[in-house]
Amino acid sequence: MRIGIVANDTRGGVEPYAALALRLKARGHEPRLIAPADFSPLVEGSGIPFAGLSGNSREDIRRAQGATERGSGASMRMVAAEMGARLRTWTRETLEAAQGVDALTGGVGGMVVGLGVADRLGVPFIPAHLQPIDAPATAYPGVLTPRVRPNVLGHRLTSLALWAPFAKPMADARREVLGLSGRSTATADQPALYAISPRVLTVPGARNHTTGYWFPAEDPTWQPSPELEEFLARGPAVSIGFGSISGTDPAKRTAIVLEAVRAAGVRAVLLSGWGGLTDLDGGGRVLVQESVPHEWLFPRMAAVVHHGGAGTTAAGLRAGVPGIVVPFTVDQPFWGSRVVDLGVGLSSFSQRRLTSARLADALGRALADRPMQQRARELAAGIRSEDGIATAIDVYENALGGSRV
Repeated sequence: MRIGIVANDTRGGVEPYAALALRLKARGHEPRLIAPADFSPLVEGSGIPFAGLSGNSREDIRRAQGATERGSGASMRMVAAEMGARLRTWTRETLEAAQGVDALTGGVGGMVVGLGVADRLGVPFIPAHLQPIDAPATAYPGVLTPRVRPNVLGHRLTSLALWAPFAKPMADARREVLGLSGRSTATADQPALYAISPRVLTVPGARNHTTGYWFPAEDPTWQPSPELEEFLARGPAVSIGFGSISGTDPAKRTAIVLEAVRAAGVRAVLLSGWGGLTDLDGGGRVLVQESVPHEWLFPRMAAVVHHGGAGTTAAGLRAGVPGIVVPFTVDQPFWGSRVVDLGVGLSSFSQRRLTSARLADALGRALADRPMQQRARELAAGIRSEDGIATAIDVYENALGGSRV
């Protein structure tokens, strides 16, 4: 089958779809990855066609940092404003890249761009999410209402908050670029996939498939720097990083982190990412690295402090060590609460309430809590036994007639 994968997101929201594309190709299909242009290295050299959407995701994140710190509502409004200016261009680019496909697939970022394109091409769009959205449940709260008692209303409010800001830009692009009107029918009678471990949560519904996580394959050519190897050889350490999130004052956040490291008496690998932490003198307790593959680093850590992105949370859970989630926005508080509910970590404060005392206390508790550490190891063993991408490809093949090229 020829399947276009539309992944319009940050790195953590594109990597699982790139991993899906690689496995689809290995299974005899013809995937195409349509994503922000700066993510072409994720499939470089694989033979998978890549279509780059205009813009630069890193610069977008930097412009959005003020909205990110004001919470989910401000973030969603900022994203919608960006979409209004760009969606027509992205729609044209996606339409060109998707010619000849049998189906399109993707999460919210992909659906905003791809639903209308699927309608124009007369092919189905199979939703494939990294979060449990558009599927009301009572076993866990809505993705954007994590502090509300789990109920159907919270999930409906989440869906409304996710989709309402995009309604006008999508309708405009649908009319002006694609020559279409009315609502999309591309997802009608199609399954929905959720790239989440069923040990973490199960999305209800007869057509919903909780497949397991879609982890990127390890890069056999990657090697740690000599500085990192030497640092880890000197004793236990924790990892601290906030992924694609930068914020308005990374120097202040870094100072808080360094003071917490000193107060807790730990050693730390600081992942500077896209600017969320900066390189300050850690007095030998800290090693700063821009990025290290999570699948390599996290299992070597005593605990992992992160922002609660879906991909980073998944990597932390698979690593089998306690997680300390300091969320910024959108789905991150939800994943923080899920880590707590599973008994494998802590998430008692957001980045707006981050202090050195709070972080030092969380580090001390995570490193001393033997039952939590055991639960983390047991959950990780179960997650590592799953093959979420293989399960997902089975669903795609069944939905599309099992056709291979």
